[in-house]
Amino acid sequence: MEQYLAIKKKEGTKNEGAEATDENGEEGDPDEEEVTPVCKVFFWQGRDASKVCWPQFSLSSFKKKIYDTIGRKMPIEDERCYQQQENPKLLSHFRGRFIIHKGKRPSSNTEQNKARLYQVRQNGHILAQRCVEIGCSSLLLNSGFCYILKVPVVKEDDISYILYVWVGSKSSEDLMNSTIDIGREGFDDVDTVSILYEGTNEPDIFWNALGGRKVYDTNADFMNVIRLFRCSNERGYFSVSEKWADFCQDDLQDEDVMILDSGQDVFVWVGEESSDIERKLGLKSAQLYQQHVQDLTGQSRKLSVVRRGKETLKFIKLFHGWGQFRARLKTSS
Repeated sequence: MEQYLAIKKKEGTKNEGAEATDENGEEGDPDEEEVTPVCKVFFWQGRDASKVCWPQFSLSSFKKKIYDTIGRKMPIEDERCYQQQENPKLLSHFRGRFIIHKGKRPSSNTEQNKARLYQVRQNGHILAQRCVEIGCSSLLLNSGFCYILKVPVVKEDDISYILYVWVGSKSSEDLMNSTIDIGREGFDDVDTVSILYEGTNEPDIFWNALGGRKVYDTNADFMNVIRLFRCSNERGYFSVSEKWADFCQDDLQDEDVMILDSGQDVFVWVGEESSDIERKLGLKSAQLYQQHVQDLTGQSRKLSVVRRGKETLKFIKLFHGWGQFRARLKTSS
């Protein structure tokens, strides 16, 4: 819930040929603006949440609770936000500590007994920093980021948790400090928080929880150059438009073709429902982009075509919090 200020013109009239005056008889500005407080309610929807949640949401049932919280009545507005596509106004309240968990609440006993791995990453700006749960595998580690690993310790019928904050050797100091703060303040059910720095003899329990130590990426240079473009002819003509740096998996629309530049590769992602024109012109656009970058920087990039549902690990790692695509609804003809 957020309170913000809405600006509206002050209502009033003035006599023709006379100056506007206030209640004390003093001259005032006829165009003076009045500030009216408005309460904003954000409805956040996770990637795996049912689509019927929003239609079933009733703002009226929350009004009394909202009025009791803020101490008075005022206009209320609501806004629907999707996971990793949140309004920056919503993210600003979390100050880089926006945590996204997988699964449902409350968790089942099976889920509680599993280790959980979170990646902390900024996409273009500190406001776009999120702590997102990812697959629990050391393959997904990267020296350029920081991670949080929550490990359950079962003793008889009691479960306690150890939290490891893993700091990549090439991660920034700001990201490190922010991740440590998230680890210490964002998880209330943990008994111990340990800070681990990459390459400083991480304990066996850490690697065992990640399925064993495997070879992982040692740099995140792609974050400095990564760009995502959408190729579409939905308006009756073919166009290529760039997405903002804070993009996610859900920006890959099945009706379009996308171009993703990682600095080493140029990927052409093809949605299953994209048209032949979008596929042909999307590939041609990627080839022109590839040549343009090479002429501009002198560096060549490998061109690859990726189809929806068959993304490689190299492609997936470029996205924060990659998960399963939602099943498409079948429409009857």
